[in-house]
Amino acid sequence: MEYEIVELKARTVVGMGTRVRNEAPDMVQKIGGVWGAFLGGERAKLNPAPDAPCLGLYTHYDWSDGSYDMFAATESGECPEGFRRIVIPGGKYARFTFHGDVQKATADAWEKIWAEPLPRACQVDFEEYGQPGPDGQADISIYIGLADLCQSCGMPMTGDELRGTEADGSRSADYCCYCYQKGAFTADCTMEEMIDFCLDTEEGKKLYTDREQARKKMMEYFPTLKRWSCAKR
Repeated sequence: MEYEIVELKARTVVGMGTRVRNEAPDMVQKIGGVWGAFLGGERAKLNPAPDAPCLGLYTHYDWSDGSYDMFAATESGECPEGFRRIVIPGGKYARFTFHGDVQKATADAWEKIWAEPLPRACQVDFEEYGQPGPDGQADISIYIGLADLCQSCGMPMTGDELRGTEADGSRSADYCCYCYQKGAFTADCTMEEMIDFCLDTEEGKKLYTDREQARKKMMEYFPTLKRWSCAKR
């Protein structure tokens, strides 16, 4: 599924929500219940602007059990009892845009998005809905928050604790804590040796069942990373 990388400013929205799991048998009913209540009258309590879009937000992921918080929300200066303010962080997002039924088209899109190998930040992902027409179809965008990738090993840096350090102790903008400490790389290696190291980690063995195919793709991708593109100049 095609997408574009966009840079968003932080924004705060107000919504109501629930905790769900994708594998839970009541997941669809719980999410549907939140939307039903929100659109059925609760949204009016927020006194939103007439053109304020509705958003579906997903945050506070717990990968140990596959659970996350889901909110139906909009932009509002008010936050009455029963609602919460949610901050959508600024940063890079993958934006998927399409037009279709607000329920079926969105569900179909998510099924494809989950299959995309995106370096997800796992902070806040969200849907933004245009005004539906009489046929129930609308312009829809889904935004997936992206993490910065280590420019040495390609690992998503989903938090500051995963960033390496510069000589002055500040966090590195480019490299992870495993590759870079105190302003220097932790290992003097070639690009090929780095690829083999990544493939041989426990996580690598789980992710890449076809080692040769994975190595071939890495050999194509790693030269685009800063450490190795500089090495070839």
